[in-house]
Formats: sequence, C-alpha cells, structure tokens
Amino acid sequence: MADELKHAPLTDAQFAVLKMYCKIDQDFEDGMLDVLVNDAATEIASAVQTGLEPAVLLAQPTLCDRYFSAIMKQVKENYDYRGEGAEIMRYPLLEPVVNTINQLRTEVAADADQ
Repeated sequence: MADELKHAPLTDAQFAVLKMYCKIDQDFEDGMLDVLVNDAATEIASAVQTGLEPAVLLAQPTLCDRYFSAIMKQVKENYDYRGEGAEIMRYPLLEPVVNTINQLRTEVAADADQ
C-alpha cells in the first residue's frame, strides 16, 4: 500500500522538507510517513471543503504554502505521538491546523463564488 502512495500528494522535494521538519534522517520509516501524509492531507482538505482533493489545494499558489504547513504540523504531531494511545489527551487536529483550515475555507469559498 505504501508503495502506491510514494509521498502522495506531495512532491519528493516537499516530502524532503517534511522529513526535515519532523527531524527524521533515516529512510526506513518512509512508508509510514507516506500513510501519515496521505491521511493528514485528505483529512485537512476534507475539513476545508467536503470532497476537496489535496492536489487542488497544493496546485493553487495562494493556498499551497499554508496547506503544506498544516500538513507538516499534523504529520509531526501524529508521528511524535504514534503508539501513545489513550495515555495522552490530544485533539484530532492541532489548533494552528484548525486556524489554517478556517482561513482556507473562506478563500476556497470565495474562489468558488467568482
């Protein structure tokens, strides 16, 4: 399954930046990171607008950087706390990610109205 993802929806360069942000130097967890990236990208895009594909947000120059930043923040959170289970109180999405989602919602809705 992870072979099919191959950093989707990110480019190899974006995936390298994400790994640097997460402070990951090795490659043996790339398959797990691919799954976390795909999950976070889909979850955030769906929170912005139901049915919105991650590639749409990544293709828009005015939205791409903030969306990519939200993906990185969420992936780092999920990576750092993987396996912790119910021992830690965590919200499904980080507050900065929720703030970015709200910004993107208004901008995507405004683009749709034009």
